Amino acid sequence: MSDVRITQDKIAKLNKWLKPDRAKEIADALESSRQIASLNTPRRVRHYVAQLAHESGGFLRLVESFRYQDPARLDDLFRAVRGRDDAAALIRKGPEAIANRVYANRLGNGDEASGDGWKYRGRGFIQLTGKDNYARAERYSNLPLVQEPGLAARPKEAAMIAAHFWRWNNINDEADEGDLVGVTEKINGPALAGFEDRKLWLGRAFKIWPNP
Repeated sequence: MSDVRITQDKIAKLNKWLKPDRAKEIADALESSRQIASLNTPRRVRHYVAQLAHESGGFLRLVESFRYQDPARLDDLFRAVRGRDDAAALIRKGPEAIANRVYANRLGNGDEASGDGWKYRGRGFIQLTGKDNYARAERYSNLPLVQEPGLAARPKEAAMIAAHFWRWNNINDEADEGDLVGVTEKINGPALAGFEDRKLWLGRAFKIWPNP
């Protein structure tokens, strides 16, 4: 039987830039939640790990930072930013101001003054974003995420949320078919953002969790 375990050594091979302690922390978290999502075949594991690696920048980033420096980049990324001068002003105000602007009145968040954009910014292995999504994740994980959104950025809790998300969305159906487009769409939506990077992570994961 193939070894489907997620171990420190395997995560370290997947991303050589991780420090040993970090690789162990990530591996322990993912392995502890693996059964939640029925990740019991190499194919399922490698799709899961590849998607989470992409979403978290190779397991190096579990919180959306909003530390933008280029006004043009910020203006191009978000419709709520009203031109380069507005972008520059937001950058001067700092990451919290940016998040509160670009996520205002979206995904269940309140207006810009509510602070919800910053409070419910992207966190975890699947970059959980917006008050509605935190509330949904709270229901399927039984974690108090609406009151304590920071929990989603802790590896153990982030892994639990990701595994429940994977199970609730039946993503193993696409993983079993080797359908990377289908897996990505269930996580990211029809835009398939970062698809080529996801494909690269999947190729690396294939070497670590090979067929069958």
